[in-house]
Amino acid sequence: MVVGVDLSEYSQIVVEHALDQAARHQAPELHFLHVAERRKHDIEDLTERLSSAVYPALQVFNQYSTDWRARLHVRRGKPEQQISILAADILADMIVIGQFGLHRKGLPKRVLAASPCATLVVGMPKELDTSQCYACSATRDRTDGERWFCDDHYDQPGVSAQTVWSNGRPIAA
Repeated sequence: MVVGVDLSEYSQIVVEHALDQAARHQAPELHFLHVAERRKHDIEDLTERLSSAVYPALQVFNQYSTDWRARLHVRRGKPEQQISILAADILADMIVIGQFGLHRKGLPKRVLAASPCATLVVGMPKELDTSQCYACSATRDRTDGERWFCDDHYDQPGVSAQTVWSNGRPIAA
């Protein structure tokens, strides 16, 4: 798996999503990549910053699984090209990148277009509208999730009936 890390304040979210995906595999191999677009950046400094961004999450990951490998890469060039080249070189199954924190618009689209494998683009979720009907919430609690809506909202347009599964079989809602 190739993980594009831009060293922004959102990098931790991308790393966490990548480790979540890695946890689903027996012996994942993770390649954390930062691409320096400008020559003025010192590669050693960027490597140290990449390590600082990734190391704490790997320490936590190590508590749950020890059969994994990780490598850090710092390259110069265009991010979409370097990410795709590394993914092709290692025969990656997945690329994980963020859609935020990068000051270049359209980068996720360019990575997707050049990607030799599946690509997960991590975005920031929009703030949820948490206002809900108290009676609906109470109905869910009272029926242990078997019914989601109160009588007033059960037959409203746009509210579909649901199928509930129990013990591997659908039951009537």
